[in-house]
Amino acid sequence: MVDVIQGHREMVLMMPRKYKKKLGAYGKRNYNPQYLERALNAVRQKKYSMRRASEFYGVPYTTLNHHFHNRHPLQYGGQPVLDRECENLLLNALQTCAEWGFPLKPINIREIVQQFLNKRGITERRFQDNLPGEGWFNGFMARHPELTIKMAENTKRVRAAVTYESIEEYFRNLRDAMKDVPPQNCVNYDETNFVDNPGAAKVVMKKGSKHAYRTLDTSKTSITVMFAIAGNGARLPPYVVYRAKHIYEGWTEGGLEGAIYNRSIRGWFDSELFEDWFRRVAIPYFRKLEGPKLLIGDNLKSHLTIDVIQECEKNYIKFVLLPPNSTHMLQPLDVAYFRPLKGAWRKTLEEWKLKNKGVIPKTVFPTLLKKAVESLGDREGDNARAGFKACGIVPFNPEVVLKKN
Repeated sequence: MVDVIQGHREMVLMMPRKYKKKLGAYGKRNYNPQYLERALNAVRQKKYSMRRASEFYGVPYTTLNHHFHNRHPLQYGGQPVLDRECENLLLNALQTCAEWGFPLKPINIREIVQQFLNKRGITERRFQDNLPGEGWFNGFMARHPELTIKMAENTKRVRAAVTYESIEEYFRNLRDAMKDVPPQNCVNYDETNFVDNPGAAKVVMKKGSKHAYRTLDTSKTSITVMFAIAGNGARLPPYVVYRAKHIYEGWTEGGLEGAIYNRSIRGWFDSELFEDWFRRVAIPYFRKLEGPKLLIGDNLKSHLTIDVIQECEKNYIKFVLLPPNSTHMLQPLDVAYFRPLKGAWRKTLEEWKLKNKGVIPKTVFPTLLKKAVESLGDREGDNARAGFKACGIVPFNPEVVLKKN
């Protein structure tokens, strides 16, 4: 019998507790909201004095007095992280993303809030590193019943390669997004790395030699550059990101006209750098153009911020996100622009290394990149236009891609 009782106690201890908040603790609401409304009505209708209504309905006099004189604007419990205006901005951003065809996951939404707080220099002690928890997200969804969560279907790894159906869906979205968009208003953006290695080259050796070597100093370092091209063949100014804590004037001289330079600890694009590129490169280009605009890329979810979405709405810009694993077929930069550019870069880099020792200094990189790009001449614009055509974008022709798949 003792063992049975002991076993029952252990089962009870293992069961999850159903916690129900009790009224009356210090600093907590210790009245029923319905009674507060009844007390307020009684005072307004002059049935009771405020003191008598407080005693009759069990509502603290101070609370009743504040509500009666509209001096109680704060909600019960912890105050919200985002005020009503900021939360509405987030709500509109989520709805815009859904309209663009790429609804965000809960973790993406929490990261957007983290970026929002970091950018404004706000430290929220209730969050770890300013990243909201699942509890905040659940509360956000409860406050906005117009939003809902749906389970997305997973794709098996054997189907990870781009499918005919996903390409068809992409072109259906693209057809709607490109309505009344002229070629110059359609821009494809992507980042690429320029390595400090010109690569292998064919050389003449004595017959029977096992190995061929060239005396060239190389390294595994690389510099990230964001390129953007338009459907009419135009190239937007490149955006260079160095791997460094600080940037110096000497690293920005002698480059392509309008080029912009920045830095990050890892040398990669993050949401802050993407927003800076968007404001300093994309927006100035689009503001010179009339009519609707379109941006096509494959990495927007990791770079999205509320401010970017707001700027898009102000400037009539839409985003189209490429399907996963499809850039080799659907991204103009990958299809026809980057390959000849990288060939020109290797040639330019090799010429420099044959005359100089060591890795490329950052003070030299702008000049070398300019030389590589300008060596393409008129072919640069031809390559850009060829990329848009081969991807079925400008002119709009999905069959160019679909017949290859």
